[in-house]
Amino acid sequence: MDAHTLRFTFEPGADPEAVEDDFGLALFAASCIYGRPGVRLAARYLVSPDGRRCVATVAGSAGDAVLRVFTGLCAARLGDDGFRVEHIGGVAC
Repeated sequence: MDAHTLRFTFEPGADPEAVEDDFGLALFAASCIYGRPGVRLAARYLVSPDGRRCVATVAGSAGDAVLRVFTGLCAARLGDDGFRVEHIGGVAC
């Protein structure tokens, strides 16, 4: 199972608690499908203290599901232009 890492960058004034909450909700949603242990093994993340960046390393279907849900939540909360997503390669968190 290959892991890949993405960096989400948010506009100035981003709320770190909202980013954490969105990622937590994405983890929960994916765990409803793939089970909690599977998701815990497939996704890791780190939110910067200012809330402007979130780096996530994921693997497999469970990890991809987490990213899809998190991206959807970000788009719903901030709009499509309120954040950027970059692939940054292998494991980073």
